[in-house]
Amino acid sequence: MKVLPERPGPSARPGWRDVPPEGVELLRAEAGRNTHSLVAEPGTCRWTRNVVDDTLLAIGVFEASEVVYLLHPEHGASGCAPGTYVVRRQREHDRRRGGTRYVAD
Repeated sequence: MKVLPERPGPSARPGWRDVPPEGVELLRAEAGRNTHSLVAEPGTCRWTRNVVDDTLLAIGVFEASEVVYLLHPEHGASGCAPGTYVVRRQREHDRRRGGTRYVAD
């Protein structure tokens, strides 16, 4: 999973939700483990899955007014400064199949 600052653009997307106190599951690995979660203090972050980008890798966007955290059981926590971010899946070249595939974390 990658989290990238979003280029300036329209901030009004339908489907915005506040991040609840227990956090939001952004991505779950294929085996069901290693969940990537977004956590924030109440009232400081909102998110939506209503996003499309030209790479077709975007799975969500979040806007934070304070520092928020991405949690992963193996990697720990990463802080994100206030701003707007696009959450994307990762893909890699697959030589055996001659194309690309999603990274299975």
